[in-house]
Amino acid sequence: MRVMVNGNCVAYATSCTFHVAAQTEDSSTKDSTGDWAENEVTGLSWDAQTESLVTLADAGGGATPVSLMSLMISKTVVTLTFDQTSGAQNRVGQNAAIKRTGTAYITDVNITAANRQNSTLSVQFTGTGPLA
Repeated sequence: MRVMVNGNCVAYATSCTFHVAAQTEDSSTKDSTGDWAENEVTGLSWDAQTESLVTLADAGGGATPVSLMSLMISKTVVTLTFDQTSGAQNRVGQNAAIKRTGTAYITDVNITAANRQNSTLSVQFTGTGPLA
């Protein structure tokens, strides 16, 4: 499974998380029976996160920390796709049954550079609008 930003996989990703949530509101009334609350869905939201090793240039065409930070700073809405991948460097989307796409803002970019360890990148995306 991979997160792709504007059609490009996040370079050297090590993990990703995709989250969809339903907001609910208590719709219980005096006519409700039993001890259980009655709820209805009042809205939906989604977000994603990906972790990767830091690379400054990616010959495979992946999204790099510099490009992701630039998109966040410019407040650019990106097309985010969550899909199972295969192909060269495991970067080609392949599974329409699980593929989900929507637009999102990059809301957090975090680079960690610990002594004598690989530098890592964490990027948070917040969906805006529907998820297809």
